[in-house]
Amino acid sequence: PKYMTISKAYKKILSELKMRKPLAIILIDYPGFNLRLLKDAYNLGITTIYHIPPKAWSHGEHRADVLKNFSYLVTGILPFEFDFFKSKDVNIKFIGNPLKDNVEEYISAHRVQKEPYKIGILPGSRESELKKLLPILIEAFVELEKAENKVVAHIPIASTISKKFAYNLIYEIKNKYGLHDDWFHEKIKIGFGNAYEVLNSCEYAWVCSGTATLEAAFFSTPMSVMYKVSPLTYYLAKKYLKIKYVSLVNLCTKKETIPEFLQGQANVKNLIDHALSILKNKEAKQKMMAELSVIKELFPQNAAKNAASEIVQCILKYNLPPEVKFHVHHKTIAESLYE
Repeated sequence: PKYMTISKAYKKILSELKMRKPLAIILIDYPGFNLRLLKDAYNLGITTIYHIPPKAWSHGEHRADVLKNFSYLVTGILPFEFDFFKSKDVNIKFIGNPLKDNVEEYISAHRVQKEPYKIGILPGSRESELKKLLPILIEAFVELEKAENKVVAHIPIASTISKKFAYNLIYEIKNKYGLHDDWFHEKIKIGFGNAYEVLNSCEYAWVCSGTATLEAAFFSTPMSVMYKVSPLTYYLAKKYLKIKYVSLVNLCTKKETIPEFLQGQANVKNLIDHALSILKNKEAKQKMMAELSVIKELFPQNAAKNAASEIVQCILKYNLPPEVKFHVHHKTIAESLYE
């Protein structure tokens, strides 16, 4: 449905590149659009830099060849993607992940203790994810509360979801399970755009697979991850995806650090059993928190600064005459740019 809009934007960008003749172009994520633009920009003689490369490590390995042949530099934000692209002879630099910097900044400004029996429910950032996961998650919490009546759920709705959609869906779920208003408002707290507040303070979380799992890990919050898609999508994913795990946490640690409940496994029993195993077992909780803390060590600090430094060095390397390069070599990048 958006093809004409996207096509028009592409032609506009390409026209501007031909007219302006920039020294460099930085392409960010969005591989369906940017991999094609990468080739065109490269063929125009522009220094091409790709920030946050496509997930060729999970599918579409041919995209690594495109990056190898048409990019001067790739800056990656995940440690395992660095290993993959390096093995494909792509000039990639691992610069860390801005999520880690964001989380550490938040923690330093909001030092709190984990609240016992506070459960975080993060159902995703897309409407389709909420439709599939939120009914199961709320049902699981209702049953969990029967087994442990001290629990309280906090559901931070992503800023990408409209409040109207979220409230309508929650209202439908509440009515479906016949939940009394007083019980619901006492036990389930709804917030908008407050995921960090919840992850920073909750004792345990159910998290939709995505970047939120990595954020939860940076908060050292024990969790399980779940995801559901249509049967056809799942069939195709099983057929074409070349990864052992789905969550970013397990992909980073290369083992099952957190349980992954996918498709039929994303059910009430599995969610409750794992939540209780953490809430009722202090040793299990501490063990998972320790394993999650290790993930922080995989990521260097100051991702944005690291990316900027690598990008500037790349631009200088491929665009300055030899005598200026010699001069730059004996000065800091900042001083050279200023001059």
